[in-house]
Amino acid sequence: MDRTEPAGPTVPAIRLSQTGRVEAFSDGVMAIAITLLVLDLKVPSEAEVTNAGGLLTALARHWPSYLAYLAAFLTIGIIWLNHRAFVDRVNRFDNRLQWLNLMLLLGVATLPFPTSLLAAYVADGGASASTAAAVYGLLSVATALPWTFMWRHLIDRPDLLEPPLDAAYARAELRRGSIGPVIYALAIPIAILAPLVALLFYVGIAVLYAVTNQGTQPAGMGS
Repeated sequence: MDRTEPAGPTVPAIRLSQTGRVEAFSDGVMAIAITLLVLDLKVPSEAEVTNAGGLLTALARHWPSYLAYLAAFLTIGIIWLNHRAFVDRVNRFDNRLQWLNLMLLLGVATLPFPTSLLAAYVADGGASASTAAAVYGLLSVATALPWTFMWRHLIDRPDLLEPPLDAAYARAELRRGSIGPVIYALAIPIAILAPLVALLFYVGIAVLYAVTNQGTQPAGMGS
């Protein structure tokens, strides 16, 4: 009597990961980074309050810290909203997409550092303020770049996208995502010449992305 041997499990050539673990890890990193930002909001000392003539005046003198906090909070918040929309449109993560996502998280996790520099030096003016504002801009460029690389990869691997999304959709998102690095790069010379203007510019960029955080809405898919 012939006996058919059971077929062994098929091993895929490229290991693909479900989006759940990537999303959970990314959410955790962003939550920690956005929480660390509040550490730069200092309570004025008794000496500061006395010298300023009151608590309200002492608090007002720390306005650069509040503005830097707002810029960084909005930036990380918008990255989280865009990342949520991104994960909703991706069906699987391959190895390259995981690494690019990790590069994005590297920028997010590092953002509290240039935020601290801005809060500490931007109001003083001079070379230190310019350096702090430029460092913030450089890191923002480095954080925005992974978006373009991820969509560039999805153009080549549209099978990683949720159906019915395709390479054409990835190209449209690549065009949208390419705006971020350019805008932040333009802010760097502004930061060198006028750090306070650059800080306002960073807040404006975050607000701009807040308006367009959902990206291109594909036909047949909900938000």
